[in-house]
Amino acid sequence: MICRLLGLAFLAVIALSPGATSAQGTTVLRLSTWVPPGHELNRTVFPTWARSVERVTDGRVKVEIQHDLAAADRQFDLVRDGKADIGYVFHGYHPDRFLLPQLAELPGTGADQVAASVAYWRVHEAILAKAEEHRGVAVIGVMLHGQGVLHLKQPITQLADLRGLRIRVPGGVSTAITAALGIRPISLGPLQAYAAMVEGRADGAFFPMESKESFRLMEVAKHSVEMPVGFYDGTFSIVMNPAALDRLGADRAALLSVSGERLSALAGRGWRAADARARSVATVAGNILSVADAAMELEFEDIFGPIETAWIIKASRERKIDARAALAEYRSIARTFSE
Repeated sequence: MICRLLGLAFLAVIALSPGATSAQGTTVLRLSTWVPPGHELNRTVFPTWARSVERVTDGRVKVEIQHDLAAADRQFDLVRDGKADIGYVFHGYHPDRFLLPQLAELPGTGADQVAASVAYWRVHEAILAKAEEHRGVAVIGVMLHGQGVLHLKQPITQLADLRGLRIRVPGGVSTAITAALGIRPISLGPLQAYAAMVEGRADGAFFPMESKESFRLMEVAKHSVEMPVGFYDGTFSIVMNPAALDRLGADRAALLSVSGERLSALAGRGWRAADARARSVATVAGNILSVADAAMELEFEDIFGPIETAWIIKASRERKIDARAALAEYRSIARTFSE
């Protein structure tokens, strides 16, 4: 009886271990997710990719989506240390590590999530990866959420109205944007923003439109302002533990064949669909969605121009790349990409 219990306990440990292989020879990869269960990433993007992985490996590799293994800002370490096999990292939460992803966060590209995600993947592979900012993990895809939107408890009529407001900021380029706008930035994870506004600790938050629904912002921030050129974009890398990838043997190439640009485009389509659905739901709920007028847009363009120049100088100096050329290549691909 004791031996049987010990055997069951051992099997349970194996089942919970990252990259576990069953008695039938099936490898189960644990994918860590930190957004709510109903988020588009969990509803469609990662399940669709998981089915593709299972199909191209003839069922030998399965991907299991697991929630709440670590906070959003701990995902890189989680995957690097082998506590999960796969995860996705929001670069804005790691300002000391990631500088080059800000290339795709700068306002003004004018592309949707699919085009931007594909362009970012191509430029990452051709140029940015050489700087090894993702050292310790394997990048198997990238993605951009929709343009950053300013969600507020009270309406504004001009950019000057933002001065002194306490706004949740996700990091990256948005940090520089908020400083230039005179906003008092608040560093909060996505799951904490709702409570901060309910409790009066925040006046608003920067998020993509989809967060109206996924993080329930439509309940607490009923006024949303979009900038035609975008306030900022948000970038992610989809990463895998290198040892877990290598353990796949011949199936490594199969998994990668449905990753990379294909996974990046899939994720971009998910973010695009999420934005569209949230826009509709928020409108029905009585939220007021407005677009900055021409005067506000012109003023904003004067603000982000120097921020872009500063990034080019810093990235060129610290990462030893031609940042201006990389940015131009990214925008060229994003603006001309066609599905």
